[in-house]
Formats: sequence, structure tokens, C-alpha cells
Amino acid sequence: MTEVFVLTAVVSAATVLGVIAGRAIAAEGENWLTSVLAAAYIGAGVGLMFSILVGPLLSLVVQLLNAEPSTWFDALDVAGKCLLWGTAAGAAGGLTAGVVVASLSLGRPKRT
Repeated sequence: MTEVFVLTAVVSAATVLGVIAGRAIAAEGENWLTSVLAAAYIGAGVGLMFSILVGPLLSLVVQLLNAEPSTWFDALDVAGKCLLWGTAAGAAGGLTAGVVVASLSLGRPKRT
């Protein structure tokens, strides 16, 4: 359980949550661009919130379980990287879901 494990766990979970949130938002957009950008925006927010809640805690647990002598500053460095990459992964997941949902719903008339 190292820095790579923490980053991989946070990034992959943030991507999945970004896809879920982005799909729900993209279906409600008025046009293609609005749907895609709103999905990416919401996905980034979901990724950031997940990274804030899970990243520091997971990095501190890994730091405690790690047998190698290291400092708490290493755990804080990993937590900071989790915030950055978790937000980016959530935005990428939301963007992907937004493009797919908005592209597939172009032919359907919107409800009023």
C-alpha cells in the first residue's frame, strides 16, 4: 500500500462518481454544449468532494500501516495530489458521460 495505491483508488472512484453525476446532469441540458459543459462541471465537483473526504484519510491510514520510516509530510503530499487528480478525474468522467448522453439525445425532441 503505497502512494500509487492511494492515488489509483481515489482517481478511479472519482471517475466513476463523475460519470454517474455527469450522466444525470447531461440529460437535462437544453443543447449539446450546455449538456457537456454542465456534466464536466458537476463531475469535477463530485471528484473534488470525494477527494476531500477520502484522499487525506486514506493517505494517513496508508502512512500508519506503512512499515517504511517516513514523515507525515509525505502523507500530506499524497493528499494534495489526490485533490488535484481526483478533481481532474471527476471532470473527465463527467465530460465523457456528457458527450455520450448529449450525442445520443440529439434526435429526440425535448420535453416542455
